[in-house]
Amino acid sequence: MDNQFPLPGPISPSSDVSADTSTVSPLPTPEEASPPPPGYQPPASTKPPVIKPSPLKVVIPVIIGVVLVAIVIFVVLKLVGGSSSSAPKAPTTSSGTIAPVKKTTLTFFGAWEPSAVMKPVIDAFEKENPNIIIDYQLQSPQDYQDRLNTNLEGSNPADIVTLHSTWLPLFAKNLLPAPANTLSATELSTNFYPIVSKSLVAGTQVFGAPMSIEGLALYVNTAMLQQKLLQPPKTWEDLLSSAKTLREVDPITGKLNRAGVALGNATNVDHWPDIVTLMLMQAGVKLTELDNPEVGTTLTYYADFVNKHHVWDETMPPSVVAFANEKVAMIFAPTWRASEIKQINPALSWQVVPVPQLPDVEPTTWASMWFYGVSKNTKYPLESWKFISFLASANAQQLLFDAATAERGFPQPPANKAVAGIAEKNPVIAPYLSGMNVARTFYTASLTRDSKTALNSRLIKYLEDAVNSAVNAQEISKVVRTLGEGFTQVLSSYGLVAAPTAAPTP
Repeated sequence: MDNQFPLPGPISPSSDVSADTSTVSPLPTPEEASPPPPGYQPPASTKPPVIKPSPLKVVIPVIIGVVLVAIVIFVVLKLVGGSSSSAPKAPTTSSGTIAPVKKTTLTFFGAWEPSAVMKPVIDAFEKENPNIIIDYQLQSPQDYQDRLNTNLEGSNPADIVTLHSTWLPLFAKNLLPAPANTLSATELSTNFYPIVSKSLVAGTQVFGAPMSIEGLALYVNTAMLQQKLLQPPKTWEDLLSSAKTLREVDPITGKLNRAGVALGNATNVDHWPDIVTLMLMQAGVKLTELDNPEVGTTLTYYADFVNKHHVWDETMPPSVVAFANEKVAMIFAPTWRASEIKQINPALSWQVVPVPQLPDVEPTTWASMWFYGVSKNTKYPLESWKFISFLASANAQQLLFDAATAERGFPQPPANKAVAGIAEKNPVIAPYLSGMNVARTFYTASLTRDSKTALNSRLIKYLEDAVNSAVNAQEISKVVRTLGEGFTQVLSSYGLVAAPTAAPTP
């Protein structure tokens, strides 16, 4: 993220778990992370002692012979008597029956993935760990963040929970970092895309792992582009030019019959907070410091898709529905929208391509992820983290990808890079994975189920006001100043930036 949050500390894991209980430092970049401690090296073996000649050297062969005879007799007796009498016995009850092996049940709160998709993953783990049972409980999206907070603050919380990565400033104090010998920061940075470590690691402490990672891509109506002899756009200039060509306007009423691209307002553009934030990041804006002239330029550019270029307007249906019904030629959306589009219009001709970029600058894409963490007050910390370590494995992520493919046809991109080679064969998933190494995120991710007073919701409200003001052609300098003050106020209340200093009185 643009700002790496200082997590609340100290965080105290259960007494029987070896974990760092020091105050957590702000999230560093991967280059700043300390190298892992060197592995244990056994001491060098010493030379064998010199054996002096013994006066008993004549007796020794006799003793050896006696020992060999004793061994032969022992082996014969074992063969004759059988080994069953000395074999270890299963624990029994007072009545003589075999006592059942005690199993540990872990409660696992899921946020959106159905049980049918998670079942193959859970079955594989339980097969490897027969003494651990996973009780997967899919949670309702209604007030999920508030209910999760209540659960983690309680005396009997869920062992494993699903959270959005932008929730860590709110929940870090109630999460148990990974104990030693489970999931390390090195493993996370090696096996996952860079955005994962930047979002879920503080110092050397790992707060969880994702199984999939979302993003943004450009959905285009293939038939419409072919009709106009257009190629999918690669830059923002290409996008605007194509949008103008693809739109259709009633010559009499001037009404927009078909939009070129769903951009320009905050009313009926699905995922607009992600889109606008991505545009700001691509323009070089640091979201924690909005005193950048590119903020006003970007907001104006976005609003001009409605105000100046008229390739989209508020009379259109929500953008995903409009695309499925061929009311707009191009939209921005995450992977999970593909299933919705397919259900609405199975005959639609469409494809997914990477998001457009600005020329002559480093490419930047968007990421939004849900991850799995362990409650600080779990009764089974080692077992819980053993399960999350399994979820982070390439095997588990492949199982989830395959199950989601079978369930809905359009799985989310796997977070473990080892599975990317197979996932990239899916033409819908490939455009997201192609830019994941340069993906960034911020606390303005949409549809994270935040409460209205939580971090994301408050920031998005300020961003919405700024977009609406730009659409209404208000003075852009004042719009940017208000946006910056609002962001600083909210971020500082979570300790993500320094609190604003009051202006000196004259």
